[in-house]
Amino acid sequence: LLQIQVASLKAKGETITPEAEKELLDRIKARYEEQLSPYYAAARLWVDAVIDPLETRKVLSEGISAANHAPIERAYNVGVIQV
Repeated sequence: LLQIQVASLKAKGETITPEAEKELLDRIKARYEEQLSPYYAAARLWVDAVIDPLETRKVLSEGISAANHAPIERAYNVGVIQV
């Protein structure tokens, strides 16, 4: 991201000092740190739950057990995947 933002500034004709580049990098790192929190993802409904790491095995086994008891009604077809 730093390279993209520096290139964008240079394309606009702006010059960037090493101090300004470091400040820009610090802002990018701060934004990453904020967005890495599981609570950030949960607040945006990107995840179903935030679980205690000690409960991981229990939650996974409950999910697998539920999936094993679900009837397969039709064949799984992913269709066309575009990447």
